[in-house]
Amino acid sequence: MFIMTVPISELKSRLSNIRKDMSKEGIDSLLISGKGNIIYLTGGEDGVVVITTEHAILWLKDIYIKHYEELYLHKNYPFEIREYGNDVTNDVIEYLKCLKNRIGVENITINSYEKLLAKIKNKLIISNIVEFRRMIKSDFEIDMLKKSAEIAKKGMCKAYEVIRDGISEAEAAAEIESTIRKHGSETPPFGSGILLASGSSTADIHAKPTQNKIKNNSLVIVDLGARYNHYFSDMTRSIPVGNIGKKERDTFEFIKSLEEETIERLEIGIRAEDIHEFVKNEINKRGYKFYHSTGHGVGLEIHELPNIASESDIHLKDRMVFTIEPGIYIPKRFGVRFEDTVLLRKNKIEIITR
Repeated sequence: MFIMTVPISELKSRLSNIRKDMSKEGIDSLLISGKGNIIYLTGGEDGVVVITTEHAILWLKDIYIKHYEELYLHKNYPFEIREYGNDVTNDVIEYLKCLKNRIGVENITINSYEKLLAKIKNKLIISNIVEFRRMIKSDFEIDMLKKSAEIAKKGMCKAYEVIRDGISEAEAAAEIESTIRKHGSETPPFGSGILLASGSSTADIHAKPTQNKIKNNSLVIVDLGARYNHYFSDMTRSIPVGNIGKKERDTFEFIKSLEEETIERLEIGIRAEDIHEFVKNEINKRGYKFYHSTGHGVGLEIHELPNIASESDIHLKDRMVFTIEPGIYIPKRFGVRFEDTVLLRKNKIEIITR
């Protein structure tokens, strides 16, 4: 069980904003079970939430209730805590059956939607209210994200120290991850550990470290982050070992410059899709394909809204935090990627991982 250190005033503000959004969308009650959304609203990662115009209820197992009582109840915790029996789904559905109104639910599978609809028999509305609200970060969240980024940067500094000819990818990753944990990260990067690849393996976008030795005159890609008070950070560097070839060097310089130019183009109001199209077109001009999105939101989850990708109709707004990560990958030869997490503000762009 994880309970985040967060001011009660912050939780109350989030709940108030969600209710305002519910009113705009014509939703009378909202069912929430996604882990990231539960953490955002309650400060803990357990249970199921139902929000109505008058009530906010958090269902928990009995073993967890005392933890919440000790931390929050004496501080005007904004959720009523209820114990659920063997199956939280049944308890919540019985409660929802009493609500003769429009019920909002998170993105769920068609099968889950049909099961809920059959049991509740009210009008269900698929809603991204919480995910969209989470895109705009509060002062508290920005502070947490910056602290997470500071830990990640210490890890990347360690990467530049330990990556050398002859060390195995796994050994280098272990030293880097140890540094990140020692400086306060609650988990290894991304939960399952950093991405680290050398030589031809850098062409694999999601390559994990292996026992392969890093060789001189080659590239190494290190993709890492941290988690501080449940807020993530994310950054990637391509690191030359020795003297890399001309093609590798040209691609390295191009992607590094492209990341910088893309960040300079960011501004409030621009469409996320337009940013992605710019990066894709620049890479296409070099005769390559772009194989992933240009970026993603970072917060209580390592990948959240906004998506900086094709067909993303989101317009960038003040206080959004997201990555920019162009890359080129040539199978069986090499890959290059640079990534930073940026904070978009009205008067400036802050690169919190640089």
